[in-house]
Amino acid sequence: MAFETLHVVATLGSILTWIIVFRKISPAFFGTRFKAYGELSVERKILVDDYFMAGLHAAITAILSWYAYTCTELPADGVWFNSPVVRFISAVYLGYIMADVVILLQNPQLATKAFIAHHVTSLFTAYIGASYPAMPYYANISYMMEISNPTVNLRTILKELGYGTSNYYVWNGAAMLVTFFFSRVLLTAIATFNLFKVMWFHNAFHQLPFQVSLCYIFGCGLFNVLNYYWFSHPGSGSYDSLFGGPRQSGPPSFY
Repeated sequence: MAFETLHVVATLGSILTWIIVFRKISPAFFGTRFKAYGELSVERKILVDDYFMAGLHAAITAILSWYAYTCTELPADGVWFNSPVVRFISAVYLGYIMADVVILLQNPQLATKAFIAHHVTSLFTAYIGASYPAMPYYANISYMMEISNPTVNLRTILKELGYGTSNYYVWNGAAMLVTFFFSRVLLTAIATFNLFKVMWFHNAFHQLPFQVSLCYIFGCGLFNVLNYYWFSHPGSGSYDSLFGGPRQSGPPSFY
């Protein structure tokens, strides 16, 4: 299988859109509404712009993926199963990751080892998700996890703009804990269990092209490790902010 014309257009459009959001929309938005933004160093402005872009992308992706989950047919045991909506989301997500890689290359201070591992894997999994009518339930689960990301990214933006001791920060931290645990711990645990059942009981899974089966096995393993690692970090910081302890530095942005 390969990209269809729609997926090529969606990917290219996504790249252009998110570059514009990063370079034009975010600086204009924060520059005209928050005095503190204008007082930040160039590097801190880039950080805010990148997190704003990530949060906006996550919100859109979450809406689309939860629509696909609740309003379209996505069977957990659907090995060869075409979901046009999920393939479209994958193409858009691929474009976003490619745009963010461009930003990363221009601003290497944004990168961490976990960030790089996540992006390299995401490029591969998003390409597979858009190219093959296979395993759409599991591709969509990875996009449903994005529901936690707006609060994660907003946490850093609030701190950079001087709201790190405000009630906004505290309540955002509470929302971050709830959404992160639900989408990246509980939901992924259920999906992992379903994936093991498909691998064990469905011969069709073993007939998938190697790159497709690798995508979902390796992607599941890596993202689970990253999710559990990241949950321990923002979790502790948010508990501290809620119950009065010292605040810790925030986690990397989740893309």
